[in-house]
Amino acid sequence: MKIKFIVVITICLCFSSQIFSQEKQTVTDTEKYKQFGLVWGLMKYHHSEISKGKFNWDEVFVENVEKLNSVDTQKNLDMFLQDFISSIKAGKIKNANDTDDVFKKNQDYEWIEKYSGNDKLYTYLKQLKDNIVISDYYVSNNSLSRIPTFENEKGFKSFDYKIKSHRLLELFSFWNAVQYHYVNKYLMDKNWFSQLDSFVENFSNTRTQLEYELAKTKLIAHLNDSHAEFKSRLINDSICKRMPPFNVVLVNDTLVISKIYNKKLGEKDDLKLGDLIFEVRDKKIKSILKEEIAPILSFSNDSFLKRFASWIVCNKEDSIKVKVRRKDSIISKYIHLYKTFDIKDNSSLPFFRIEKKWQLIDDNVGYINLKTISKEEIKAAFEEFTNTDGIIIDLRNIPKNISENDITKYIYPDRKKFIKVLFPMVNRPSLANFDEPLISSVIDPFKSGRKNSKYYNKKIILLVNGFTQSWMEFMGMAIQASPNCITAGENTSGAVMNVAVFKMPDGTETNFTSVGAFYPDGTGAQRKGLKIDYLVKENTSNFNQDQYMIKGIELIKSAKK
Repeated sequence: MKIKFIVVITICLCFSSQIFSQEKQTVTDTEKYKQFGLVWGLMKYHHSEISKGKFNWDEVFVENVEKLNSVDTQKNLDMFLQDFISSIKAGKIKNANDTDDVFKKNQDYEWIEKYSGNDKLYTYLKQLKDNIVISDYYVSNNSLSRIPTFENEKGFKSFDYKIKSHRLLELFSFWNAVQYHYVNKYLMDKNWFSQLDSFVENFSNTRTQLEYELAKTKLIAHLNDSHAEFKSRLINDSICKRMPPFNVVLVNDTLVISKIYNKKLGEKDDLKLGDLIFEVRDKKIKSILKEEIAPILSFSNDSFLKRFASWIVCNKEDSIKVKVRRKDSIISKYIHLYKTFDIKDNSSLPFFRIEKKWQLIDDNVGYINLKTISKEEIKAAFEEFTNTDGIIIDLRNIPKNISENDITKYIYPDRKKFIKVLFPMVNRPSLANFDEPLISSVIDPFKSGRKNSKYYNKKIILLVNGFTQSWMEFMGMAIQASPNCITAGENTSGAVMNVAVFKMPDGTETNFTSVGAFYPDGTGAQRKGLKIDYLVKENTSNFNQDQYMIKGIELIKSAKK
C-alpha cells in the first residue's frame, strides 16, 4: 500500500508539472500566426460549410490575427483556436476510407499532432482532415479538364501591405492553396511546411513595399516551377534599373556578347561582338546567378534559369565592373549602363540558323521548324521527305499554327498513349490520382497518332532546349513516342501542361503548373524536363554554329551506316 501511494503521488506531481509548464509556456508571434494560419487554411479547404463560400473567410482571418496580440501562452493559444473553430457551426463530416490507391506524396497533416493534449481541438482537426463533404467555392476542379481553378479568389478589399494582418493574409492564402492543391508540391527542393516559419517572419517584419514584394517573390520562388512568377517593377528596378547596350548569352560559365544594340555606345566602352565576360563585380557568373538571381525566381531547373543571364550585367548604378576575355587578352574595366537607349546600327554574331519552315539539308536530311509551319506545310514536307535518311524536327521555339496530332499522324504506325497525367482529386485536398479527364470519353487528349502503315519509319531527331516549355514539352513528349525518335539538346524548362492561376489578396496574380506529367513508363517530366538521349555541349568557340543541328545531322548519318 505504501509503494502504491508513492506511485500515485509521483504521477500526480508529474501531471501537475506538465499543466503548469503548458500554462507558463510562452508562444512567439511567429508561432501564433503560424498555428492560426494552419487551422484557418484547413477549415477553408476541408470544412463543409466554409467551403461553400458562406463566410468572408479573408475578413475572418484579419479579424482574428489582430486578436492574437492578447495570446501569450500555448495553453491560451489552444483555447483561442478551440474557440475559433467552435465559432463556426460544425457542418457535415464524412470520413473517407478509399485512399489506398491514390497519390499521397503531398499529404502533410503532421502538425495536427501538436494538439493531441487537447482532446476536443485535436479530435475536430482530425475529423476535418479526413472529411470528404467539401464544396467547390474556393477551388473547383469539376470541369471537363480536371484542372483546378480559383475563380472566387478575387482579392481583399482595401488591402494595405503596411498592415501586418493583411500581409499575413497574403502569405496564408497562397501558402494554403499550394499546400492543398499544388499537385507537384512534393517535387520542391525544400519541404513547403518546413519553410513556413521563415515565411511568417518575412511577411511579419517587412517595413517597405520593396521588402514586402521581395517576401512575396521569394515565397513563390520556393515552388521550383518555371510556370510560377510574380512580376514586380520595384524588384526589377532594384536589380536591373540600368542595362548595357548589348545582349548576352550564357555559355557554361561565361557571358558572350551576342548582339550590340547601339554601335556608338558599344564603341564608347570598346565592346565587340564575341567578347567573353567571365566576371562581374569581381564575382563569378554562376555565383551571381545562383546567389542573387535564383532566390527571386521560380525555376524548375537550371536550363530555365539561364534565360535570365542578362540580369547579371544589369544594375541600379550607372556603371558596372566586368572582366572581359578577348582572344588572348584579359581586360578589367567599367562599362556604362543606361535606363534607355536608342537601338541604332545594331549588329549580331553570325549565328547559323535555318530560317525556312522546312527544307532538305546536308545530303538527304529533312528539316522542319515548328515555329510557324502550318498543317498543310507539314503534310507537304513529309511527302517530300519520304525517301530521306532522316528528319530533324526543331522544337526550340513556340509553334503557332499546329498541334501534336498534326505531326504524329505521319510518324506513328498506330494511335497510342504518350503521357500519363496526375490530376488533383475532386474535393479531396492533398490527394491526386492518374485519372482521365471526362473529355476522354469523347477523345483522349493523351493519345495521339493514327493507324498508318506508311508512317515515316526513318530516324526522327527532336531538337529541344531551355526555351522548350509547357505545351511545347507536351508536344515534345508526343513526338518522342514515335518508334524512331531520338532527342538531342539540353534540359527543357520542366513545366509541362496547363497552369492554374491564383489571385492573391493584394490583387496580383501568379501561376503554377496545375497537373503532373509523366511518361507512360512512369518517369516524371515536371522539373526534369523531357528525356534527352544526347546532350548537346556548347562552348564559347562553337555555340554560334548551332551545335544542335550539327548533332542532329550526325545522328542521322550514323544511323544510315
